[in-house]
Amino acid sequence: MRIFQIRSSSSFCIERVIEHYNQRCFPNVTQTTLPSFHMVLPPPNVTGNLHLGHALTVVMEDSICRYHRRIGKNVEWYPGFDHAGIATQTVVERQIYKEKGILRSEMLKEEFLQHCNEWKDERINTITSQLKKTGASLNWNNCYYTMDDKFSSAVTRAFCKLHSDGFIFREKRLINWCPTLRSAISDQEVDTITVEGRSKVTPSLKLSSAKKVEVGILHLVRYKLFDGTLNDPEYLEVGTTRPETLFADMALAINPNDEKNSKFIGRHVKHPLTDKILPVIADNVVKINKGTGILKVTPSHDFVDYGIAKRNPNIFGKEYFSCIGEDGKLIDAGKFNGIDRLEAKPMIVEELISREAYGGTLEQGVTHIPVCSRTGDFIEPMLKEQWFMECKEMNQNVLKAIENEKVITFPGGNRQKLIDWLSYDEPWCLSRQLVWGHQIPAYQSADGSWIVSDKPVENLKRDNDVLDTWFSSALIPLVVRGWPHFQIDTVPINLMETGNDIIGFWVARMLILCQHLSGKLPFEKILLHGLVRDSAGRKMSKSLGNVIDPIDIIEGISQGSMIQRLKDSNLSEQEINLAEKDLKSRFPDGMKAVGPDALRFALLRHDLSAEDINVSIVETAQEGYRFCNKVWNLMNYAEIVFSKVELSKLESSQNYVDLWILSKLRNTLKRLQILMDADDDSAAAQPHLAFVALKDFILHDLCDTYLETTKSAINDESDATVSRKEEVAHTLQNILRCTFAALEPFMPFVTSYLGDKIPGKKFDEINLSQIDFSSYPDIEKDMAISLSIVNTVRSFRAALELPKKFQLIGYLQTRNKKKLPLKEAVKELTNLDLNDEKMEGTVPMAVSGQDCTLYIKIEVSLFLIF
Repeated sequence: MRIFQIRSSSSFCIERVIEHYNQRCFPNVTQTTLPSFHMVLPPPNVTGNLHLGHALTVVMEDSICRYHRRIGKNVEWYPGFDHAGIATQTVVERQIYKEKGILRSEMLKEEFLQHCNEWKDERINTITSQLKKTGASLNWNNCYYTMDDKFSSAVTRAFCKLHSDGFIFREKRLINWCPTLRSAISDQEVDTITVEGRSKVTPSLKLSSAKKVEVGILHLVRYKLFDGTLNDPEYLEVGTTRPETLFADMALAINPNDEKNSKFIGRHVKHPLTDKILPVIADNVVKINKGTGILKVTPSHDFVDYGIAKRNPNIFGKEYFSCIGEDGKLIDAGKFNGIDRLEAKPMIVEELISREAYGGTLEQGVTHIPVCSRTGDFIEPMLKEQWFMECKEMNQNVLKAIENEKVITFPGGNRQKLIDWLSYDEPWCLSRQLVWGHQIPAYQSADGSWIVSDKPVENLKRDNDVLDTWFSSALIPLVVRGWPHFQIDTVPINLMETGNDIIGFWVARMLILCQHLSGKLPFEKILLHGLVRDSAGRKMSKSLGNVIDPIDIIEGISQGSMIQRLKDSNLSEQEINLAEKDLKSRFPDGMKAVGPDALRFALLRHDLSAEDINVSIVETAQEGYRFCNKVWNLMNYAEIVFSKVELSKLESSQNYVDLWILSKLRNTLKRLQILMDADDDSAAAQPHLAFVALKDFILHDLCDTYLETTKSAINDESDATVSRKEEVAHTLQNILRCTFAALEPFMPFVTSYLGDKIPGKKFDEINLSQIDFSSYPDIEKDMAISLSIVNTVRSFRAALELPKKFQLIGYLQTRNKKKLPLKEAVKELTNLDLNDEKMEGTVPMAVSGQDCTLYIKIEVSLFLIF
């Protein structure tokens, strides 16, 4: 018997499928009266190119959107780009300094903005190309940018309305300040470094030239009792981690329940450096067992101290001392003025020693150091007048919606994260001291008062600050649907899909702002995927060298090119060396081109709902390439089958094997519908599970089983097999048409190429919602028995090392004496003839998972050949 094989010259061709895809019209299905489906692609920041995390988002959302097109819906998937204020400004500043050695402070504002715009345009072009190469079926006619005219108008309207409604206010408060950025940042943009014991830490995680700062110790500072008696000690000793803030001290505080120190409450001390007389006050926030139990109160430079001062206005008044400026250098600190606060720390300790006001150090167990997530610089709490938004009322409205299940998150574990974020009631600091962003629409009068207006106010100076980027990003669901020019009458977005790491930054803020401004929730279903990490579980980082450009997987890249790109980056020399070492270890041969479908396959092979997604991208991409080749050869085989019959005369087959594969397909499509249709309130789309179900059907049911049962008839040129060829041709025509249409949302390049080759109905017109889901459970049950027999026979052959070409004879004994209706399928798959009667000289074998026994006759003559 001649077994059909595909020639190697007809293997999967990446270039051919990409060329075909790019030449096709945008894939869609016939417009119907079904509801529209709206999604927003989380806008990539214009800071750099896309990485695997972005690619994962694209593949998930594209799969969902393409599926909804395949069931007849009118899908609108909005692309866009985020100006990313702090991140973009930081990147551009580093680029300019690296290329020209010029600081932003040495440039005119207009000149720097020109550099930012040029950077933005270049990044948008690159990212757009990346998105198209991954197959993202976005509607580019409705593309947005968070600093275009449409957004500027919406941002201004939103700010003015929220101000008039009493939610936005201007106030002098203690904020998080980054001296490197010289800007305020929100609490959510503060990271924490945790160290144990005495340690040295670099104050800027991204600048290797920064000096090490000693942390994890309390410096003991002695304050002389000003009104002491003979029975009193000479001084009170206070432990502080920040001697650089001593010049802004305004009091000492003691817990009134402190048996040892409470007797000093109400007394006064003399400051060791400034000679100021400071009161000793009571406050329950002071930890009795921490340090010496006495706290120095510096309201301008510590959030705890600020709270103490607010609770004691009669002692502290309204104005607090400050000793650190916006650039992180000391002010009002005598001879230490102009010195960076971290460099001044050891100098001040020496000064205390010289004044006999230093008591040594105490080592802390664990120290938590707040740092800027953008620059890595130590956060400097600073008292500044800024614009804030009161969120408590809006948060409560969304919390009620969550409680009433009007907002549902998937996976369910993320619900509590969203609740926790919305339960945070501190005002949102909106001001950013940047030049790249939406300038705040507020104007200052001569008397110092502020006017908020959506139109310029003549003769008044506009606030130079810009808005936090997340403010504009939070308006995306409204702006893409036409607000404020059009009223929002329905929920703007059907499904919000994004990474679980920005559930607070973005998702929560979209919910509160959009609901308040439009009266409608922006979306009612939230689907969150995990954070992409490398195969070792490490977070993707350029300095680690594990950030992968998805185009490298699609088009391939040499190791040398990867290293050169690293050297051209803004990383420090130390970071480049570390990343280069990692690249050489992980990619000794670079990356081979596997095409966009293999990339999508690789991402969909992981559990996308997990908290963290450890991606073994190279290995799974190669697996994806092999799967593409399998599907390609599947179509090659089908074309040979089609060439042997007259397709116009084909009729439906009633062959049991044909009905079985049709039943398996329908069950797979039914599962696909359950896993992909996001209309059900109790579930959300799970593209990775839907894809795996479809992949398993193609590999195991269709290729490994069904095709193997057809090869004898297809390779037999006699007239006796004409009827069977026609049955197979008709079955394959229908099976492949539906299978490729179902696979297209996940792997659109190879499926559109192969789908267009199937005779009959146009591939783009196949509507999966019109598929008949009725199946044949009895036939599937019979086939399950047959496949169990096949596995038994294969195990038997393997144990005796008998090749498939040696025919076996057997008999199947069942409890109800039912005959096996799929004997021909078993014969095709195992070369085993099943007789109707039991024979002599057979060996009984249990059929795993089935209530039957298989008897196989062993011919001694078989072994004489060996």
